[in-house]
Amino acid sequence: MIKAIKLKKIVFFVIIFCTIFGFLYYKNFLFGNNISKNRSEKDILNDMEQYQAEINVRVVSNKTQNEYVMKQEVNGNYCMQEVIQGESIEGIKIELNQNNLKVSNAKLNLEKVYENYNNLLDHAMFLNCFVQDYKNEENTSNYFEENGELIFEVKLNRNQNTYIKYKKLYIDSQTQKPTKLEIKDNTKNKTICIIYNNIEFKCNEK
Repeated sequence: MIKAIKLKKIVFFVIIFCTIFGFLYYKNFLFGNNISKNRSEKDILNDMEQYQAEINVRVVSNKTQNEYVMKQEVNGNYCMQEVIQGESIEGIKIELNQNNLKVSNAKLNLEKVYENYNNLLDHAMFLNCFVQDYKNEENTSNYFEENGELIFEVKLNRNQNTYIKYKKLYIDSQTQKPTKLEIKDNTKNKTICIIYNNIEFKCNEK
């Protein structure tokens, strides 16, 4: 009789222990810092194909370094980039709708439209371009987590532009929003660095 009572206590303790352990494991699985347990890296990137953002851009060449503040918007077939602050090019706005490219500057009363233009969609400074490059099987891609950030790397194996050969995107693991995009040349020297001050996704829009 005593042995039966002890056995019941042991079984009860094991059940309670397993229940608590299972709850903690399940909670950590759902709500832990490692977001990749819940979503793949490509799922996270898919949200970034349509967005609007304010960014700081640093462009580095052999002899100079220029910094700009810009606005970007990508929504379906529409892409826009406007220079808010930047010496000599401040106020320039570039818009691509379908295959029509429009370049304007309200301050200079400038407006020019180019028909059947399709190069801007492949512009390296846009997030949707990074997503396409990362998914392209002809490129070499890598994904890992470090210091609370999700890091995506891609090497553009067939890109003939030697100034745009490597890209590296940093995403905050908590907010799942990008913080920085680095673009490097074929010698892995940084040519463009983009800091995302504010970004909103339009993943539900068509």
